Amino acid sequence: MLQKKPLRTLAALLSSAVLLTGCGLFSSDDPHEPRELESFDEQVQARILWRTNVGDGASKTLTPAVVQNAVYAAGESSLKRLNPETGDVVWSVETGAPVTAGVGSDGLVVAVGTAKGEVEAYDSEGKFLWRTTLSSDVTIPPLVGMGRVIVRTSDTRISGFDANTGERLWHFQGQVPSLTLNTFNGLAWAPAGILSGQANGRLLALSPDGKPVFDAVIGQPKGITEVERLIDVVGRPWVDRELMCAAAFQGNLVCMLSNNGRLVWSAPVSAQTGPVADNLAVYVVDSTSHVHAFNRQTGREAWKSDLLEYRDVSAPVRIGGTLAVGDFEGVITMFNPANGTVVGRTSLSGAIKAPAAQLNYGAVFQTVEGDVAYIVQEALTE
Repeated sequence: MLQKKPLRTLAALLSSAVLLTGCGLFSSDDPHEPRELESFDEQVQARILWRTNVGDGASKTLTPAVVQNAVYAAGESSLKRLNPETGDVVWSVETGAPVTAGVGSDGLVVAVGTAKGEVEAYDSEGKFLWRTTLSSDVTIPPLVGMGRVIVRTSDTRISGFDANTGERLWHFQGQVPSLTLNTFNGLAWAPAGILSGQANGRLLALSPDGKPVFDAVIGQPKGITEVERLIDVVGRPWVDRELMCAAAFQGNLVCMLSNNGRLVWSAPVSAQTGPVADNLAVYVVDSTSHVHAFNRQTGREAWKSDLLEYRDVSAPVRIGGTLAVGDFEGVITMFNPANGTVVGRTSLSGAIKAPAAQLNYGAVFQTVEGDVAYIVQEALTE
């Protein structure tokens, strides 16, 4: 469902989000109006180096995959390889059904999920490798690497497939919740293994063989009703050499040591996106679309911006020296990561629901209308 207005606060989220239940779907109009964009002192220029259109997807949370020499993007019933320098289409293949999840790639194998509840894999030159039917539908981008394609389906089953043959090597069945958020989620590689946020407020780590490594608490359910007890881990976990971080709706932002999962710090926040970190801070967007920055070492909040309140803001991404987010109108706002002031802005066609993919010092965004664009920061010209 394409939202005209974003998730905010618990009451707003319940009226604007689509919630998956054992009985079906429900939704209604969002009672909150998005905050109007305010004028600002432009200090940097957001330059669109290239843009192309890959078509609307069956899912509104398709996101491109960036590898060393390619950008892979999907839309409608096609998968495309783009030249990362120019955005030109290198090759395009037709998938067996509209794409609902993707794209995942390690540079050797490219994988997507389709509306038929299947995962398809191609090599880097667009040659079809294999297709297999899953236990349920898939909306989370496949995770590709270490000779594996890892897929998580809506019934919370995580399966590992041989990347070259499609042979299923293992599966892990999680607990199926009665109610969960319809928002972007992602898997991530970590030294501890495969990270997968769960709808029970926990971050699961599996080995490449599918064996549990640890199960960390990101948030504890509170309240009486199922709605009050929603505690989904949202977005894609963040991992670098030191930290792995995850965030939960109506829960916390939690950062742990990436090598052993030991808790470093935890901060209360009802998250709408997964976290992103740099050398100084960890950034996350809450359920009212406030953008937060937390000190990387201590977890203390450094700043918070409400300038994009109720604008259904996407996960932050670094563009040059700025921190950028997209919103429901396709507007990309660039913040000074030191203090949260707005320093630049540009726009694309269509809402930005999914995280952008880092490419060198810029980022590749994809909108719900299939607009794929590479954006960098440049100094203002006189």
